[in-house]
Amino acid sequence: MTISGSTSQSYETKLVEKLRSGDSAAIEEVYNLYRNRLYSLVLKQVDRDEAIAEDLVHEVFLAALRSLDKFRGDSQLYTWLRSIALHKINDFYRHQAREPKAENSFPDFDALELERIRGNEPATFTVLESEEVRQSVHQALADLPQDYQEVLVLKYIKDMPVLAISQIMGRSPKSVEGLLSRARKAMRDNLGNNNHES
Repeated sequence: MTISGSTSQSYETKLVEKLRSGDSAAIEEVYNLYRNRLYSLVLKQVDRDEAIAEDLVHEVFLAALRSLDKFRGDSQLYTWLRSIALHKINDFYRHQAREPKAENSFPDFDALELERIRGNEPATFTVLESEEVRQSVHQALADLPQDYQEVLVLKYIKDMPVLAISQIMGRSPKSVEGLLSRARKAMRDNLGNNNHES
């Protein structure tokens, strides 16, 4: 049986009321209703890493239960859960982008990725293999503003399309393209400065 229109709204309203009262059956019902859709959404955004997707979906439901008072019923329950999921994905990548500042934890740009950032200029594979140059690349990335780091990591390390990045970062695709362009230029400038200093 499909639930639609006002029937769907009243059904969700009653379901939310049950959730707020701590009804364990309602919690299980919401989980069963929306888990697969949320899992499918999250899985696409995390390189199809099933373990990470499972963890994030679990976090989405916990966050939703903790913040039920914020759900005013203006949107469908799934729409609200989806927005929480996108925030969780965003937080996950923000954490990954910040994490590299710890010792030796920067994601590695290989020569091909560096060529793409530089605008397809030739890159010397053997030189890039040296620890000194790799450190230079990591330092150049670390010196970038947070949003530049994030967009470069999502695009070149995670190999995500602009549309997916726009959802994660809460920007329009056009804004992401502009940010990518500025981030690549800043990365090239940083690499140039690092090379001149060494």
